[in-house]
Amino acid sequence: EQRLGVCVGDVAGKGVPAALFGAFTSGTIRARAFQKAAPKEILYRANRSLFRRAVEGLYCALSYALFDFQANEVRIVNAGLPFPIHFKAAEKKAEQIVLPGFPLGLFDNVTYDEVVIPAQSGDIFVFHSDGVTEAWNGKEEFGTARLAALVAKHAHKSAEDIGAEIEKTLRNWAKKHLANDDVTLVIVRVV
Repeated sequence: EQRLGVCVGDVAGKGVPAALFGAFTSGTIRARAFQKAAPKEILYRANRSLFRRAVEGLYCALSYALFDFQANEVRIVNAGLPFPIHFKAAEKKAEQIVLPGFPLGLFDNVTYDEVVIPAQSGDIFVFHSDGVTEAWNGKEEFGTARLAALVAKHAHKSAEDIGAEIEKTLRNWAKKHLANDDVTLVIVRVV
């Protein structure tokens, strides 16, 4: 099949309990992904499982995307993670995919909105944790606008090289300030 599932998550909390909750969340999503349901249905089912096995204070913000390269489209659902960035090659423009949703494990029977976006050759999709946009330089956060501009500036490069440019820019941005949060990036470039 010409399909690719991408899932990026960020568990609230620290230590062993958060790590175990993250592993359980990952396993729950993976098991449901093989059922070939729509992404919004996968998150609905996963959320119900996580809520029923809730650990107080733990939840998972997550984005899930299903790329269908035969149909030239991607279906995206979001559960509280920062909005993904989409660079549209035809327009040479990067912007957020605004898709709100509650993190997994907080509330029962939550439904999730799903968007279907054309995935054209040269398009780039950037999924990231809040550690990217909330990177602090002592005066201000890095922010979504800087991230989108950086993706657009380096859109001619490979996904790996775009990731390296983002990482380098974040390091220079934060300089002496230690990261308060993890930084997670998954970049998909449509060929």
